[in-house]
Formats: sequence, structure tokens, C-alpha cells
Amino acid sequence: MKKSLLSKARVRLLCAAMIFLVPGCRSTPVAPPGAPEALPESQKTEPSATRMPSETAKSPEVPPASASKPQKEIIARLLPESLIAAPAKDSAGRRVEYNTKLNNRPGDSPRNSSWRYRSTHLGQIVGFEFSNPGGNRILPPRRDAVKNQFFGRDFQFRFDDRARQDIHLMISDWVPSRDRVFRLSELMNSLMLFFPRTFLPAIVSWRNRNIVTLPTGEEVEFDALTHQIVAGVFSETPVDLNPDRSTRKFPGIEYSGKGLAIRANARGADPRMGPSTLITTGTPAQNCDKGILCSQCEVPAKELWEQTGAARFKFATDPELDRFLLARCGFGLPQLEPGLASAAPPPAR
Repeated sequence: MKKSLLSKARVRLLCAAMIFLVPGCRSTPVAPPGAPEALPESQKTEPSATRMPSETAKSPEVPPASASKPQKEIIARLLPESLIAAPAKDSAGRRVEYNTKLNNRPGDSPRNSSWRYRSTHLGQIVGFEFSNPGGNRILPPRRDAVKNQFFGRDFQFRFDDRARQDIHLMISDWVPSRDRVFRLSELMNSLMLFFPRTFLPAIVSWRNRNIVTLPTGEEVEFDALTHQIVAGVFSETPVDLNPDRSTRKFPGIEYSGKGLAIRANARGADPRMGPSTLITTGTPAQNCDKGILCSQCEVPAKELWEQTGAARFKFATDPELDRFLLARCGFGLPQLEPGLASAAPPPAR
């Protein structure tokens, strides 16, 4: 009996010691199976902040980049001279065929003046043109044929035979001489070519503007009523009205695109037969240290155009011209990714 009581006393003493030595022996009640254990005060949260795993807050979604940019409006190109197309071939005929005629294209509203398109007897579009008739910032005097007043700045886009070889723009400023008579010999002419020649020039009417696509794929916007340049890779200054043609400036049209431009000027004559030509690239070599010579090169016009017959441009393909430029000017043709205006497909016929 004494041994039994002694054993029980030893067990109680051992258990009491373990309460202080073993963390598992605690006086706080143990939560029943399945119930969450109580958290310290520092880790407790308000009920409203408690979320199930499926309700975990997500970071706000960032809309795609395209959603933040306004979509470019689709421009319907229904007229044949409005369609954007590649040249049909490289070389144009060795002589000029006088088988084309000019047709007037009425504007799409009474306020919009028209342009003229050039077509062959087969109905192929081989050019288009329009004029600034004056009475505006670029040319204050107004054209009046009845009074023999032919003030104007003409833009002629040509692509004979729908070929790559002779795509060009002729710009002519009409100003009278000292005796106030308008003569062809008084015209201030500038001929411009643009490279790479990926597309034939195209024109479309859109929101009181005429949008012209250049061979590079770059665009120029003209006011549809006055044909002043209002946007794009061209800029212009007013027509020089000096009656002395020897000091009069050539058309103030400047190209600011990333392609390459060739320009020749002449007073009352064909610029292709002139003494010199200026070649300018919009993307000069980054490692060039020759200053302005990195982007400009002047060569005689006879090196670029035939001097007899149709005066065709000598380089029917861009690789041919590229080799010439590298050898003659130290820079070649830039490689562009043209940003074209959105175009709706033509209606089914």
C-alpha cells in the first residue's frame, strides 16, 4: 500500500516538472481537431480583410498598347488613281508615246477642287496633276486666264508605262516677267524623284484633303480646295514673285522623309537637261564623319538621265541606282518600311 502511494506521488511530481520543461505541456486548452488555432494579437486581422484563396486581390489589368492608340481611319480608295500598287515593270519605253489624255476628276464636294488624271488609250492611269491657283498664303495673286494672268504652282506626278524607271514629280511656279506677260520660258521648274520606288504614286480625297502616296510609301496631304501642302513629308514656302527670273527662287518644296530624293532645277527648260542634280538621303550612315556630305551629293544631270529622246532616268531598278550611289556619293538607298494610309479594298466587279 505504501509502495502504491509512493509510486503515485512520484508520477505526479514527474508530470509537474514536465509542465515547466516541455512546451507541449501547456495550461491553455488545445483546439479540437479541424478548428483553427488562436493567433497572437500581432497577427490578427479584421474579418473584412480575410479572403479565401479564390478571392485574392489581383493587380489591375493593363490594357494592350493597341487599345490606347486610336485606330487609323480606313480611307476608301475606289478610283483607279487612288489604288496603291507596285510598278507593273521596271523599264519604260525608250521614246515618249503621245497617246495619253488628261481627264478632269471632280471633287467629292462643291468646296473641293478637282485633280486631273492622265490615262492611255487602253485606260491605264499613268499620272495625275493639280495646281494651286493662288489667292492664299502660298500664292496671294489669283489666276485669271481672261486677263492673261496664269499665276500658279503646278504639281505633276508622272509614271509612264506604269514603270518604275521614270516615276517623278514636276513642280512649276508660274510668275510673269517684268512686262507682266506670262511665258513658258519664265517657268521655274523642279523635277523630283523619290526612292526606294516601291509604289506608283496614288491620290485619294479624304476630309477636305487630297492625300498623295509617294513611291516610298510616305504621304503628303494637300488642302483639297487650294492645294496647299498641310501635312506629311513635304513642306513649302510661298512662290517667289520676283519679276526677274535670274534671281527668282525655284519652287520652295522640301522633302523631309526618310527615303532618298533626287532634285534638278531649271528656268523655262527641262531640269533633266540642266547642269547639275542634288541627291539627298533622309537616313545618312550613323558612323559618317563628313558632315553635310553624309547626306548630300551633287552630280551632273547627264549621269542620271539620257540626254536624247525621252530623257529617261538611266537606272530602271533600285539595285542599279544603289550601286551607283555607293560608288559616286558614299551612301546608298535606305531600306524603308512604308507606313501607308489604311485602304479599303476596291468593290467587287
